[in-house]
Amino acid sequence: MFILNLSAVLIFVAICSKATLEWGENCELENGSIGVCIEAAKCQQAYRSIKLGIGNKPKLCEYKGKDTTVCCDDGNVTEITGVRSVQACKKWGPILHLPPVRSIIGGSVQPSSTAEFPHMAALGYEDTEKNETYWGCGGSLISLKFVLTAAHCLHTMQFGPIKYVRLGDLNLRATNDDADPQDFLVSKTYGHPLYRSRVKYHDIALIELNRPAVITKFVQPACLNIHLNTSISSFTATGWGLLSFHGNAADHLQKSFLRYVNNTECRKSYDVNSRLLSEGVQEKYQICAGFETKDSCQGDSGGPLQSLTELGNYYIHGVTSFGKACLLTNSPVVYTRVANYIDWIEPIVWPNTK
Repeated sequence: MFILNLSAVLIFVAICSKATLEWGENCELENGSIGVCIEAAKCQQAYRSIKLGIGNKPKLCEYKGKDTTVCCDDGNVTEITGVRSVQACKKWGPILHLPPVRSIIGGSVQPSSTAEFPHMAALGYEDTEKNETYWGCGGSLISLKFVLTAAHCLHTMQFGPIKYVRLGDLNLRATNDDADPQDFLVSKTYGHPLYRSRVKYHDIALIELNRPAVITKFVQPACLNIHLNTSISSFTATGWGLLSFHGNAADHLQKSFLRYVNNTECRKSYDVNSRLLSEGVQEKYQICAGFETKDSCQGDSGGPLQSLTELGNYYIHGVTSFGKACLLTNSPVVYTRVANYIDWIEPIVWPNTK
């Protein structure tokens, strides 16, 4: 990997007009073909043009000092971590239906509205004794054929491997709710290669559906947060988990409003354990959130820790991984930090993007 020095970038900036395209967005090259906005220091075209004087100078996307972005035409530019995620997000755009804005009560749990979380997935297992589907985990639709979830949700001791995925539902038991569910078989699962059962690290997985989802106002992929450092201070967690300690699981999708808990504070709630958490809670791999009155419960596992932008895009920051006895402690919940696993996710979900 080559690196452009700052002076070269500044020379480049001086001869280009300012544009407003964001990192990872498609842009138009001088010859009319399509390029991608990335850092000038990562674009071979920029290097050849500025440093070696070969070819035309790339168009500027956005001036950000040493992180200035340019419209790059390198054939392998989409292999740069994060580009495929950004492009997928731009493809789907804002959710098709935005529910009325409601006041958020810190830490409260509320029923979700119709089509409020169109990326939300319910994961089903075969309950052979009752001859029915047990909905035991959650997930997030991130493309037409892939759901993001927790690795520990791929197999349960009681019901075996995951078999089914339901999208677009609101109440898992009702047929007269305002929803339009789509049911799928699981075609293939991808647990993170570093995940080990009963160990609390790298708890992230992908589920491939047996057919593409159909986009409706009830079903639409969410975006992936690709930034390890985020300024987001409040999140929403969603799931059909237990409503009380040893209580019943929710039939209706619930949402919880949570605050970000920094790693120092989070680690106080989880002692280093030689088997489960040999290094304690790790900020690179994990993100914590919670409120004094609410944490995630059994059945919420695999579900998203998300934020909603003003433009109407949901971004998935975390995957619900583990916590202490739900509703009985003030401890934050630990989520797998999605941004750390983008380089693993992209080649599986978008393998042919060039």
